[in-house]
Amino acid sequence: MRTRLRLHLLPAVFAIALVGSGCDVNIGEHGFSMDLASGKATDEWRRTYTLPASGRLEITNMNGAISATPAEGGAVEVRAERIAKASSDEAAQEFLKKIQIVETATADHVRIETKAPKGSFGRGGHEVRYFVKVPRGLSMNFETVNGGVRLENIDGQIVASTTNGGVRGSGLKGSVKASTTNGGVEIEMASLNANVELETTNGGIRLRLPRDAKATIDAHCVNGGISMAEGWNGLEQTEKSRREFRGTLNGGGATVSVETVNGGIRIGPSGPRAETN
Repeated sequence: MRTRLRLHLLPAVFAIALVGSGCDVNIGEHGFSMDLASGKATDEWRRTYTLPASGRLEITNMNGAISATPAEGGAVEVRAERIAKASSDEAAQEFLKKIQIVETATADHVRIETKAPKGSFGRGGHEVRYFVKVPRGLSMNFETVNGGVRLENIDGQIVASTTNGGVRGSGLKGSVKASTTNGGVEIEMASLNANVELETTNGGIRLRLPRDAKATIDAHCVNGGISMAEGWNGLEQTEKSRREFRGTLNGGGATVSVETVNGGIRIGPSGPRAETN
């Protein structure tokens, strides 16, 4: 995983340059925004899909967050809030019509992608926020730019990535692969029966595992420190320094790989937060 790290700093540098020029630029929970326009228009896009347990769901977004929670039934439910800003409400309404959500659906695969018109960045601003309900066991790939990914009580094969935002997950089961460039990663596993891979460039990582989890842990950071919570039962370390940790939990098991460049790593048990040394 170490060889795949890249220092994608251009979006952050660009944002700093805009702030310096007098623009009001915000990178927040929902994404990247420029408060240059007084006009605003919104609408809502909804779809429902039926996929088999072995099915795959992909959502690729730009300028906006993706939030996923469990479905009550066996269907995938997707709700998207589209937001457009321009010099006036009328101009924003026209701009809104050009923000496309493109879907490709087959019997076992659904792909959804946000597409905004070329050159739209300087005309105002746009944002799409996705709220997804997913059945248990699906393979999921959530990707966004200028926004965060939030996962709650999801059980499946999860891939989540973002630029200029964080990835947060709680109550997760299944395999998890989470990465971000300018932001943090915070993951809490409800159970550990598959591999976990967490990676960030400019941000910290917080991972919480069940105390009875069987894991083989490999953690590495370049500029930062690594801390392990006290009180683990069955934790055996084979290598430990400020920036490296390798060891096993409860005899070893699923591979847990954690890596950051500029940030710290904390690994502790699920449940009430434990102090780290």
